[in-house]
Amino acid sequence: MTTIVINDRTTDAKKMIEFLKTQSYVTIIEEKTPKASLLKSMEEARSGKTTEYESTEKLFSKLRRKANV
Repeated sequence: MTTIVINDRTTDAKKMIEFLKTQSYVTIIEEKTPKASLLKSMEEARSGKTTEYESTEKLFSKLRRKANV
């Protein structure tokens, strides 16, 4: 077994992946990696950099004020 890692963000890489999918001897296992912004948010949540609200009404009230709605 051989493992090949392809960065699928380029056009050429996408073409290569599509070609490999047509081959009977190839099994493609796609891994989804989270975006950097999601990883940052997850780390902030783990480290306790979160805000708590008593109710959803108070949360949305604050959000509306920030959005001037």
